[in-house]
Amino acid sequence: MDMGDDFMKMLEERCRKLEDIRQQMLEWMDALRQEVFRPEAFLRHVIGGEIDLSQIPDLVGRAEGFDAYRVLGLEKTATDEEIKRRYRELLKKLHPDTAGVGGTDFLLQMMIAAYRQIAKERGWQS
Repeated sequence: MDMGDDFMKMLEERCRKLEDIRQQMLEWMDALRQEVFRPEAFLRHVIGGEIDLSQIPDLVGRAEGFDAYRVLGLEKTATDEEIKRRYRELLKKLHPDTAGVGGTDFLLQMMIAAYRQIAKERGWQS
């Protein structure tokens, strides 16, 4: 086995880990809709992935599976008031001071990024 094969195996493993994280994110977003969100379970899943989670908020609105509305657990047909109410609910649920569990920082960042994306699309003042 040469260096190129080792590199390809490493890339394949990283792709697999990213796909696992993507699937977990989709499950997390679906759970938000059902009010079953448990950030500690999600964080336990991704900690071993050696993936830079700080990059995930930048993907909101730009990558498949990271639909800003889905991140908030809403449909695109949601009213402005529904979106703002959901944002406030999630802000309380994910904020480090009120979450009741550590490590929700990046989830909070992703939720804020989703809200900002929607606000930009809808022309709201920031």
